Formats: sequence, C-alpha cells, structure tokens
Amino acid sequence: MEELSKAVETATLDDDDAIKFVDTVSGVKAMIETLKKDGTKEVAVDFEGVDLCRSGELCTMQLSDGKLTWIIDVTTLGEDAFEDGGLRDLLQNPEVIKVGYDGRADNDALYNLHATKLVGFYDVQIASCNRQDAEEGRRDRFVHGLGRAIGRFLKDDPARAETLKKTKETGLALFAPEKGGSYEVWKERPLKKSLIEYAAADVALLLEMKQAWIGHSSMRDNLARAAVRINKAAMGPMPAKGRHMAKKDF
Repeated sequence: MEELSKAVETATLDDDDAIKFVDTVSGVKAMIETLKKDGTKEVAVDFEGVDLCRSGELCTMQLSDGKLTWIIDVTTLGEDAFEDGGLRDLLQNPEVIKVGYDGRADNDALYNLHATKLVGFYDVQIASCNRQDAEEGRRDRFVHGLGRAIGRFLKDDPARAETLKKTKETGLALFAPEKGGSYEVWKERPLKKSLIEYAAADVALLLEMKQAWIGHSSMRDNLARAAVRINKAAMGPMPAKGRHMAKKDF
C-alpha cells in the first residue's frame, strides 16, 4: 500500500485491503480528491485518541465511503492534515454528510484542538436510541454506546458479529486501562495492525446502521439535534467527558 511502511507495522496491509493508512499531506489530498471524483455525499467518520476531548489528544481520524476506509494519522500530520491536507474543509462542508456515533467528544477535540467543526453530522446514536425507545415503548433517560447498537444491528448475523467482536477485543486489550492497556498506544509509531483494524471496525457499519434506522430519526431532524448537542459539547465550559455524558440530551 502506498505511503505505509513508516507508520504501520511491517507486512500488515496490502493493496487488496479496503483499509488505507494515510500519514502524508499528499495522501490526505488524494483521499479527498477520490471522494470528489466519485461524487461522494455521505461518509462515516470516527476518531481515536488519548483522553479524546479538548483536554486530550486526537491521534487518528477514520473515514469510510462504504467501499474504502481511510485511517488518517493525525499524530504524525498534526495541523497539516487539516489545513494543507484539506480535512477542515471536508469536515465543515455541509454538502457532505458525516455519519458518526455520538460526536460530542470528537467535536470537542476537533474544535478546541484543531479549530475545526463537524458540520452536517448525522448521529447514529440518536437514531439507535429512538429505535430502542420505540421498541420498548418507553423513553430511556440514558444513551447507549456503539457496542450495544452494533449488537442490535448484527443480531441476525452472528458470523459477522463474531468477527467484529474478535477485532474489537484484540484492540481493546492494547489501549483500554481496564484490560491492562493504555490509551498512549494510539500515539506510538509504527501503529499496530490490530489498532488499525479496531479503528476501521468502528466506521465499518455506520452507513448501514444509518440507512436501517433513519426511519427512527429523519435526516432533517437528526442533523438539527446533532448540531445542537455536538456544538454545546465543543463550546461548553467543561470537556465533553464524564458520567453526565450518559444522560440523554436529545
């Protein structure tokens, strides 16, 4: 794979993979050019880092068009990814819908660390929680995480669910403190293959989940509600982390 060897474990990915690791400005530009050439109007996004919010560090950005997934190395590129590479323009372009899951901490980090906002953000968490409320016939006071949403989405596809579970467990063992890991591994280079696969797994299903559950949260309503919650998180007096984040705010 082009522009890969310095930042990724040796012999991890090849040209046939649907994951591209990007650690150069030219690579970011090429990704954006591909999206423009294909007329892409909707992408899935997610982010990884150390204590991910304004008080932490943003290490990688994951983006998928449903066919390819790009892992952008923000640790290596820093501001160059956003300014010279064009990530800021892409993330702030309202004509390209960004599909994610609870973008509050992500937007807090983007806005306060990289002067960038998520604009045109469809929050699958809102759709998933609305779906759950409708199925249970009651309003839950709390939101649920991506793992629970994916479990529901893949309930009739056990093989795919098991593959994803193994990928997530392997990654978690490296960075989750409760598993004996450390978030600092997201800053290490070369970045381990298992972390790349973990990061890619987080965006792999978002576009499908949005399509399946959009009936529970229309595009117009979701974009409006998501904008309020992520902008409040980014511009509020405190970092977007802590127990209060579990309370439903939509």
